[in-house]
Amino acid sequence: MPEETHQPFIKGSQTGDYLIGDIIAEGARTLSYSATQVSVQREVVLCSLAHHLKADIPLRTQFTNDVRVKASVDHPLIGSVLEAVINDTECFSAMEKLHGTTLESIHHQGSSLSPLHAVRIIRNIAGAFTYLESQKIATHPLQSHHVFIDDNFHCRLTNIAISGEANPQIATQDKHLIGHLLHDLLEPGQPGSTRTGSLLDFMADLERDIPLTWTQIYNLSDEVERQLTEPKDHNQIQSPTMRMPSAISSAGIAKTVSAIAISCTLVALIYYFSSQKTVPKERKISDMVRVPAGHYPGPDGVPIKLRECWIDAHEVTIGEYAKFLQALNILSDDRKTAYQHEDQPNNKPSHHPDDWDNLYAAAKDGHLWHQLDVDLNYPVVGVDWWDAYAYAEWKGRRLPTRDEWYAACSAGSDPSKLVGTAWLPVDQAEQTNLGIFGLAGNVSEWMRKRTLDPATPSMPARYIISGASYLRPQHGARAREWVESRNLRRADLGFRTFSTSPQEN
Repeated sequence: MPEETHQPFIKGSQTGDYLIGDIIAEGARTLSYSATQVSVQREVVLCSLAHHLKADIPLRTQFTNDVRVKASVDHPLIGSVLEAVINDTECFSAMEKLHGTTLESIHHQGSSLSPLHAVRIIRNIAGAFTYLESQKIATHPLQSHHVFIDDNFHCRLTNIAISGEANPQIATQDKHLIGHLLHDLLEPGQPGSTRTGSLLDFMADLERDIPLTWTQIYNLSDEVERQLTEPKDHNQIQSPTMRMPSAISSAGIAKTVSAIAISCTLVALIYYFSSQKTVPKERKISDMVRVPAGHYPGPDGVPIKLRECWIDAHEVTIGEYAKFLQALNILSDDRKTAYQHEDQPNNKPSHHPDDWDNLYAAAKDGHLWHQLDVDLNYPVVGVDWWDAYAYAEWKGRRLPTRDEWYAACSAGSDPSKLVGTAWLPVDQAEQTNLGIFGLAGNVSEWMRKRTLDPATPSMPARYIISGASYLRPQHGARAREWVESRNLRRADLGFRTFSTSPQEN
């Protein structure tokens, strides 16, 4: 523990919007604290220069440059920078707090991972590092406590980006670390164990003349995961090993000599799977669910009196939102604004979500979007409140209020017991007894009106987002977040619609 004078913050004190908690990590020059962002009651991590180093101009400059690079990272599997405060008296950044169990804890516990779960973790890590490499972003060496794994064995990484040139040796060491750790945890004797073990062996092999790239690791793990999750055709020859795409050193050849005889079969098998891949079709999914009139538990313990109403059975999908945009395209210029809110900013040019062209193209073809599986049945994301409002108006509906949304969740179900899912098609998310999907997971959702935050009653009412998401899974259906602007867009933020009268499917 550093001396008291070296600590930039004291537990229980507040700096700006942040209530300081315990020290959770100490480095040679920095300290990390658990903290709460008071205005939105959000758990965060504060990373600060040690107090006695704040006057060191070169160190302050390096810290500032590193924070700028971290803030430039925009990937759903990597933690975000929420704010940086650098002035004469303070030098810290507020980081998103990741949830789940660290790979370090899983390894120390001696747990085992099925081949499917191990290869899913590999794919997530490789996807994140493929992005960082494509952006030419340097990183600190990866440590096992930087990898957070959720209940569905999807993982996210602490933001370890730094300023400067990327070091290929660090990338090789990162692959070596993950290869060794996951090989220790891999459950033997299961379908896919040999294939997954082969990939991990190649990742951990420092003797390779040409190390596997993160892109190669991503593609190989994606292929193995697809083979493990697709229905098996027992008439096809199943190969227990996998062929690596790059040259193998003499040590690697000796290690894999027993696999050479069947590697050609796997090449043909991989070609078969890739060439025969079918694009998921847009499904006819149940539309709206009737919620009976009654009194239902409210989010703050106060019962809600609800009239009979109807709420979407699922979040609005990419396919459904595309139809809305297509409808707008055929309207005359003077009618294109027919569905938008009267207060919508004049500088908002359209209702296209963030990165819409790439998202829609990937969804139509069943390809990846930012390393996430997508098709037309996944929820639309990257929409702001104005987009959600306009879509609901086009459908002849509206957005639900927080009370209406929560009451629909409470009808026949206990919101606290709903377990949210990871990123999935909307009809494969968790479901209430009434048949409403995705209230505790998948994506968070825009609400119709401003509400007061009971934790800060002196602050004015703000717009609210309800429900947890694949990126922010904590608290499930009880999760809620007050936001400052209706212009907010996120890769885990969507919406559903609501009506007080029956609607045709």
